[in-house]
Amino acid sequence: MSDFSVIAQTGNAVLKLLRDHICPDLIQSPEAIKLVSPSEKNADFQLGLYLYDIQELREFRRTEKVRISADQARYPSKPLTLYFALYLNSKSQMMSDVENELRILGRAIQVLTDHSVLEGTGSEEEEERDASVTMLNLSFEDKTKLWSVLSVPYQLAVYFSVAPVVLSSERVYTFTRVTQTDYQISQQKKKGGRE
Repeated sequence: MSDFSVIAQTGNAVLKLLRDHICPDLIQSPEAIKLVSPSEKNADFQLGLYLYDIQELREFRRTEKVRISADQARYPSKPLTLYFALYLNSKSQMMSDVENELRILGRAIQVLTDHSVLEGTGSEEEEERDASVTMLNLSFEDKTKLWSVLSVPYQLAVYFSVAPVVLSSERVYTFTRVTQTDYQISQQKKKGGRE
């Protein structure tokens, strides 16, 4: 089931994908790729994955409850879009040169493009949906706004979304099923002969 941890699980799935395909060729240690905010003061990573926004994916929204047993139905799940920035840590002592940094970003884009489907983001009661990784074409103004909100200097980054990520509801509706009906038919006698 896609419970409240599905957002963290999705971030970790992207992180694992990057670690599996970038290390050790371009980045020696998998721990040098982290889920971390750009405002983090720690400089012990080279490549940071930052979740900067979450929005409801209205095209996949459902209104009907999903039956989970003979007398129970779960309220509909919430489909989400997660927005990520993948950036190089400019404070890292591990970064060697600009050319190597560009290779890392190029490989990251290649990995996200080649593995653009993350499996199993649907809940058990509902139809399984795989999430798609989509590269975003943000304007330079939108990118600089993001970095200024974080109060850090602008950094070159790869922006992408993952959707749908399905967050299931804990609310369960219990109902009583009609299992038996009782009909009584009676006839009324007419008084008198004719009407």
